Amino acid sequence: MEIANNSKRTLAAFGWGALFIWWGVSFIYDPITIGLCAAGSGVILLGVNITRLLMGIPANRSTHDWGVIALVWGTLDHFLKPTFEQSFAMLFIVLGAVIVSTMLARKVLDRSQGSSEL
Repeated sequence: MEIANNSKRTLAAFGWGALFIWWGVSFIYDPITIGLCAAGSGVILLGVNITRLLMGIPANRSTHDWGVIALVWGTLDHFLKPTFEQSFAMLFIVLGAVIVSTMLARKVLDRSQGSSEL
């Protein structure tokens, strides 16, 4: 159990360190847009969760959700090049879509697990 806790702390520290480095590079290097910064942050968050799974540690649900939100919103923001207001509205749409799809996926999973026990 202590090994798992140490691994969790190490991965969390690595994730935060990678995020701060990425954010610093994103703000210093001008061609990197806010969309690319968000998408890169999403990749880092999802990468930490994939590493957790490969190490046998359960994935963090909130990190997964925020990673998906950042990746989708950042990608849309970079390629569609919206105004600030449109980008903010897009963030709300992506946030709502992730919340609803996560809720629906959990219901389907719960239903399928319940039917296998009958």
